[in-house]
Amino acid sequence: MDDLLGQFSLKGKVAVVTGASEGIGRALALGLAMAGADIAVTARREAALRELRAEIEAVGRRAEACALDISRVDDIRRLKDFVVERFGGADILVNAAGFTVTKPAWDMEEGEWDRMLDVGFKGLFFSCQIIGALMRERGYGKIINLSSTFSRSIIKGRAVYGGIKAGVSHLTEALAFEWAADGIRVNALAPTAVATPSRAELLAGGGYERLVARIPLGRLAVPEDLFGAAIYLASPASDFVTGQTLFVDGGWVAAS
Repeated sequence: MDDLLGQFSLKGKVAVVTGASEGIGRALALGLAMAGADIAVTARREAALRELRAEIEAVGRRAEACALDISRVDDIRRLKDFVVERFGGADILVNAAGFTVTKPAWDMEEGEWDRMLDVGFKGLFFSCQIIGALMRERGYGKIINLSSTFSRSIIKGRAVYGGIKAGVSHLTEALAFEWAADGIRVNALAPTAVATPSRAELLAGGGYERLVARIPLGRLAVPEDLFGAAIYLASPASDFVTGQTLFVDGGWVAAS
């Protein structure tokens, strides 16, 4: 292996990133572009996707935006056709789309349950299946699912969210086992609470202080903390890694 650092390059790769209009998904799309990948970004908000596309193009990479609802399987099929038309296929899939409600389990409503499950689990699975089929045709691909430290630990108000993320980590292992023969590596990235606008509800009312007190490194994550792990899992450097959940959590799980 003469070019060790070159193993982390994503030049010549095409990445599909769901949930890319804000937060972690948006940051990871930019991070993969900085590592050399061309990016297909998707979320529901078209205006936000257009802004992200411009930022990716500003770092010298190609970007295409496709607005859709990831909870609709027909929309995911449309995304597949879009990716084939614009890029010819996909090498990397990052499933960052999610919908989160923070409230006591006693108060969870059916509509909230359904939306969290439809986006965070159903949408994730069918994205793996439908976009992963493009990788199967090539005999190679990398899928990165967004799990969470709450897949392995508990805080009040996140019972359903934590259950879904535990399911994501388990599904990641199962797909890695089934799809290894197709050359597809499936891993999960599990951050602690990340300081993004979508986490404002979780951090309000003393939530910030309670979370930071449980993180040995003494701060919340910022989106850029996930770049290195995501690039590693997307790149040839991790070709012998599959079925794993990589925690980027400042020591949260170890301390739990």
